[in-house]
Amino acid sequence: MNDLKWLFTAPYSKGELEREIVMAQAVMESELVGTAFPDSTFEDGYIAALNFVLGNEGSNVREEYEAICAEHSTTDVQAGDYEQTA
Repeated sequence: MNDLKWLFTAPYSKGELEREIVMAQAVMESELVGTAFPDSTFEDGYIAALNFVLGNEGSNVREEYEAICAEHSTTDVQAGDYEQTA
């Protein structure tokens, strides 16, 4: 089998892809959400990641990540309301 290999330009920078990894890790580690896709298999996630890198799909974790950040922000503000300052 003689497959032709080809180079492609990803629609995202290395930094943007690294940011996706950070967001995915935060979603996985969050006690609030658990997994964002409980009905998906590893293979579903793998396919979604490849489609993201190819520019065929948008981010699958951004919405969940932003919800976690918003929840933490709200919690921090509420906790800050009760703190006493010197």
